[in-house]
Amino acid sequence: MQLKAIHGKRADISARKMIFYGIFGFLAAITFLLVAWFSVYDGSYLSKIPPDLENYLFVQRFLNSNLCFAFQDKETERVYPWVIDMTKFRQENLDNCYNAKDTNVKAYSLTLSHNNKKTTLTTKNWEGFLKKGETRQIFVYDSGNIRRAELFIEMQDAK
Repeated sequence: MQLKAIHGKRADISARKMIFYGIFGFLAAITFLLVAWFSVYDGSYLSKIPPDLENYLFVQRFLNSNLCFAFQDKETERVYPWVIDMTKFRQENLDNCYNAKDTNVKAYSLTLSHNNKKTTLTTKNWEGFLKKGETRQIFVYDSGNIRRAELFIEMQDAK
């Protein structure tokens, strides 16, 4: 005599359902692992400063700030970015604009070429050898005229 409670039709799982659940479980596990694999990232890269960002910001400071070398119209008080005022392109302005008394900051040398003249300014911690340099095409305000010029910016890492 067989017990109906153990071998009833309702309690039987067909082979199709077993195969389906096996494939579904396998695909669900693979999907979970793929999502976990692609969602894991190294968050420390978000806090890393790109290597040339600091140089870029200081160059912007030299060329776009009226406290450094940028030309400022006296009537409108508008500051013209990328236009160097020749009356401001002096060593005193560089020293006031960029405090390099401490040797833990980068050193800069700025060479301005215009009207067949070259003027070079260096920060106090400049060591005299080129680490990295770039040339920028800019404008110069000199004696009421704005002319094209070339600025060669040399950079050195801090000691």
